[in-house]
Amino acid sequence: MGRRFGRGIAARRAAPSSYGPSGARARDPEAQLLLRIAENRDEAALIALYESISAAVYACCLRILRDADEAKDATSEAFWRLWTRADRYDPERCSAMAWIMTVTRRLALDRRRSIQRRGNVLVQVQQEPIESEDVFSREDARIEIEAAFERLSGADRRLLESAYFEGLSGADIAARDDVPLGTVKSRMRAAMRRLRMALNGGLL
Repeated sequence: MGRRFGRGIAARRAAPSSYGPSGARARDPEAQLLLRIAENRDEAALIALYESISAAVYACCLRILRDADEAKDATSEAFWRLWTRADRYDPERCSAMAWIMTVTRRLALDRRRSIQRRGNVLVQVQQEPIESEDVFSREDARIEIEAAFERLSGADRRLLESAYFEGLSGADIAARDDVPLGTVKSRMRAAMRRLRMALNGGLL
């Protein structure tokens, strides 16, 4: 989804709605928006939700990740999860904002752990004993791969990390992200293609 998702939403404005449920939801505008998303796949509701709470979601991501670019990517991914999982919200258990921030914190913490795991792998590569005749070729390759990896989008990096650093299968990733297995496979192929392009010095 990437950062274009956030920019695309920010560029549009939600249409007014006549939706007006009774009870607790009537006093919780975010709950109303989540319900519209869950029941009708209402894009206007998603836009309105983004405009209402994106600053709070971004602040939460930034506090956990300590990196503006990672926080932007995490914010986009958080709204994608809200779009695909709005039907999981139960207004009887908590306010919509409490649920949204729980989703956001979990996502940001997962991303931070993924970043840390990637760093640990790179440290291990650096510390492996290397035969003298291989030192330059292996070190150069490591640097090239690391640089190419950093040029990928946050979504591509997370997908490849899940498959190659965490050892998750395509089915595991599909279940975790609540997307079809075919979508995961196509995204993986596209991410690998972009990584190869980055290694060859091409444009992503």
